[in-house]
Amino acid sequence: MYIKKVTKILAILVLFCAFFGGCEAIDAILPSAGNYKVNIQINDIPLDECSFVKSEDEIFPYFEESVSDDKDVTGLVVFLRNSSGEVVGGRVIYSLENEDALRDGLIISVESLDGVLPPFSVPGGLPMGRYTLVYQVMSGKSVLQKMEKSFFYLSRNVFSYEGINVYMPGVARNSLLIPRDTVIMLEAAVDFDSRLNPYVIWYEGKRKISEGKLSEGAGHLFWQAPEQSGFFSLRAEVFPIDNIEGFAGYQKEISLLVSSNTMNINLVSENIPQLVRWYTFANNLNDSKAEASAEHALKPAEKNNPVWMGANGTYGLATGQNNVFFLPGILIPDAGREAWQTLFRFKSLEDGIIFSAAFDRSGDVSMHLSAEDGKLVLMLKSPAQTVSQSYNIPPAFADNSFLVAGVNFVVLPDRVTAQLNIVGDFIDGELAAKPISLKAVTEDEFQIQLGFPDNNNETDEEASENMPEPKRTINTIWDEFALYYKPPMEIIIEELKPLADEDQASFDSINN
Repeated sequence: MYIKKVTKILAILVLFCAFFGGCEAIDAILPSAGNYKVNIQINDIPLDECSFVKSEDEIFPYFEESVSDDKDVTGLVVFLRNSSGEVVGGRVIYSLENEDALRDGLIISVESLDGVLPPFSVPGGLPMGRYTLVYQVMSGKSVLQKMEKSFFYLSRNVFSYEGINVYMPGVARNSLLIPRDTVIMLEAAVDFDSRLNPYVIWYEGKRKISEGKLSEGAGHLFWQAPEQSGFFSLRAEVFPIDNIEGFAGYQKEISLLVSSNTMNINLVSENIPQLVRWYTFANNLNDSKAEASAEHALKPAEKNNPVWMGANGTYGLATGQNNVFFLPGILIPDAGREAWQTLFRFKSLEDGIIFSAAFDRSGDVSMHLSAEDGKLVLMLKSPAQTVSQSYNIPPAFADNSFLVAGVNFVVLPDRVTAQLNIVGDFIDGELAAKPISLKAVTEDEFQIQLGFPDNNNETDEEASENMPEPKRTINTIWDEFALYYKPPMEIIIEELKPLADEDQASFDSINN
């Protein structure tokens, strides 16, 4: 008898709170035979699959399963809480009953709670941040079930994810056909405002393989193709912030075909005997002719970490004022009677010094290759003299795509001679560019550097007054760089000679 009285009193208290307390005080959940699943749809995507809302987005609630046959369900209440747990904005009340007993919100009368319900928007003026959507499945003035889901409100900040870009090392015919063992660079193409610091998680299949902030380089993934051929799926999930607990990010997936019939194409190969240094920049600074030799690797200046950038389907090493790398010093044998040749493939991003070579320890005698107003400029300098020669970049490269070029030079004890060549530009068998020459005292060693440090001695205050806009510190992407003992034509002739001898022998055998 006592138990029945207590039960009766509790039931009266629940009804009293439901009637006089209004929607905000309805926290007592009545027993229900159903387990209701409510979700939110934004831009045709469920909130479970992407937890980000923009100011212009409309929010569409819906029951994942039909409730039309459940006579207990008469409405749905949706409202927001901020990170402090406070209710922000009003409540949206979807009701089957034509009454307005719940006056603290927007009442939307509906004929059915099945399907996608009419939309509502996030209240104006809310700051960017984490919020919680609270759903209450109602039976009259009582709550049958209460659920919560977190989302991140972007306000008017830009945050979009276009997809995954694929970049190959070397000259590739098809970025989706990957040679075995090749290291490719994948890039999560994210556009975002400076107030955000996006976070990226990379997956291979279902396995997480990398994660981190975009500002720390996590937007790029270097993936080495396996030995076996076949299709491989990689996926990147991006978030506008690094506090990602409880959120679902934007996801994009890409399928790559690893094939044994696909070959990387480089300018040169390690089998050329005249090759001294060869860098292919496949996510490392190693000399590709001597991978295991640490002393032959490029050395960064001031311990700066390498920056890798992609363009036109290729990725490479980025250099500039704050990204400078030195080749090991090269001894000049036989009293300087050897000719030298650099051969390289690069992309010029803006004007500035592309690479240089110092022919004495002080750096007073030097060679520079620069990009200036749509031209390549080769310059020789000494304390007493400066000579230069400019070269129009061919129209085929007017879109600033990758360009193959080289510099022939000879270093004598009292003179330096150099000649620029953009590969393919010949006139009657001769290089189109004219050589330049400089009298100077040189030494028995020279050193090449990619990029060039900013030697501007202005103070930060003076620099800010003279240049309101900050200068870019990167002006070149290197795809390949090689150094020979001899100019390319001599190398080509020597390489083709055995083939010519074979052809001659075949011709003789046929005629005999």
